[in-house]
Amino acid sequence: MDLRSAADLAISLARDAGEFAVAERAGARVESKGDGADLVTHVDREVERRIVAAIAERYPDHSILGEEDGEQGAGADAEFGWLIDPLDGTNNYVLGLDVYGVCITLCSRGVPLVAVVHDSPRRRTYWAIADQGAWWSVDGSEPRRLAISAAEPLAHTTISFTQGYRVGHDDERRNVLFDRLERSSKRVLRTWAPSADWGLLVTGGLGALVAYRNEIWDLLGGALIAREAGADVHTDASGDLVIVGRPQTVRELRELLGV
Repeated sequence: MDLRSAADLAISLARDAGEFAVAERAGARVESKGDGADLVTHVDREVERRIVAAIAERYPDHSILGEEDGEQGAGADAEFGWLIDPLDGTNNYVLGLDVYGVCITLCSRGVPLVAVVHDSPRRRTYWAIADQGAWWSVDGSEPRRLAISAAEPLAHTTISFTQGYRVGHDDERRNVLFDRLERSSKRVLRTWAPSADWGLLVTGGLGALVAYRNEIWDLLGGALIAREAGADVHTDASGDLVIVGRPQTVRELRELLGV
């Protein structure tokens, strides 16, 4: 498997998806999804269709899991599989907030090998190949290597918190986690777009990202990029809580959150 070639494909697809989303925002057609609290647009569906078609043409023996249409491609038993969030931050997109992007990840038996996260409005692309480092580029410029910045005291550190769609307001553990973070950090950021959180983390704006019961397509790829940039990644025993960030900050958060 040529991971460099796969990364180049994912970068190209993510950038094209971002350009399409930016161009279509003013005329986005919006529908309710699931129980009605979540949203989907024609952009989500069209971008996923385009990405899936391109991957299936290049890699017909790979499985593909998309946020909108679920399992596609060769099926879940394939050795290699792709995770796609075609429009991460749909609610922001619909509101007119420029906080949305694209996440594409290639895995082997569930282990991420290639990850691309694209900040569509800012045309910032972040990517990594396992054991080969992490990189970023603005508007297609010369790539620069990513490196996690040094930690500051937790009271001076901004933490991002993200949670899965199925987490409700009465989820007791979620509320305990969020309360502890708010009381101990400078700020708890909630972007509703993990693609934005990953970019902020690897370029120095965040000390850590705390993800609770998050969807896999927003999580695995970003965590690979962060780890390749020098971040620590900790998953608790339940598998529900993942902390990714500056090593010292992750240690402090594990102690604070009891994991």
